[in-house]
Amino acid sequence: MSQESLAPAWLARTTLSPPVRQGDLIPRPALLAALADANAVHSLTLVSALAGYGKTTLLAQYMAACASESAAGRFSILPTGSQAAIAKRVAWLSLDEEDNDLTRFLAALVICCRRLVPDCDDLAWPAQIGDRSGVMEAMRPAMAVLINAIAATSCPLTLILDDLHLIVEPAIYVTMDYLLARAPPHLHLIIGTRRDPPLALARLRARGQLAELRTAEPRFTADEAWQFLNDRLGLGLSADDLATLYARTEGWPAGLRLLAGSLDPLHEPVHGAAWRD
Repeated sequence: MSQESLAPAWLARTTLSPPVRQGDLIPRPALLAALADANAVHSLTLVSALAGYGKTTLLAQYMAACASESAAGRFSILPTGSQAAIAKRVAWLSLDEEDNDLTRFLAALVICCRRLVPDCDDLAWPAQIGDRSGVMEAMRPAMAVLINAIAATSCPLTLILDDLHLIVEPAIYVTMDYLLARAPPHLHLIIGTRRDPPLALARLRARGQLAELRTAEPRFTADEAWQFLNDRLGLGLSADDLATLYARTEGWPAGLRLLAGSLDPLHEPVHGAAWRD
């Protein structure tokens, strides 16, 4: 029986893969290098920014970069000379409001982690976890099975949890703290969120196990904004118009896309009627 066939019927397989990327995305090698370097040496990398700053896009690009690792052992899309480490195995889990149930969350987490340790036959879902009345009592042995399976490998492993801000169930964060406190050093978590999760971040920070990429990092630089608007979208904006647009959005990717979408086919200047507040 395949590992995928062991997944519960309610688990949409699409949550185990990043969303399909749009064709107008631009490569962001410096940001990807920063994420790769952070992930290589920290137990947890927190990518925290408000909606529209491209967190999911960045994480999806990182996962794609890991999948396309060259024979030379480096990311083909990173700058020449970059020393960013490659995550050998990466698994993805998109979260939503329905995952605010410890039983459901644990099941999804185990199925996701089977992608990191596909040759581990004993990574089975403990039978007692199905009894919701005893789910907290069953959490520790279930997590111990998972942690031991991961510890039995030697390959660097990365687990990406996207949209963690949608999780509000305290028991789930207790479970994640349990995993972070006991995970082997070759397991790395990357979390995409709109706000800091109620995890033991201070403890991880004090131990040097936490990396943080916040709003300032996912913003487009002026050069990236030019590449996105003129090279990808073909708007033909002047330097002055682009500078005005960049100042208004402060590099907010979603804001740039929204304002760019309001331009008419003649590409009126930013200071024209099409750009009035």
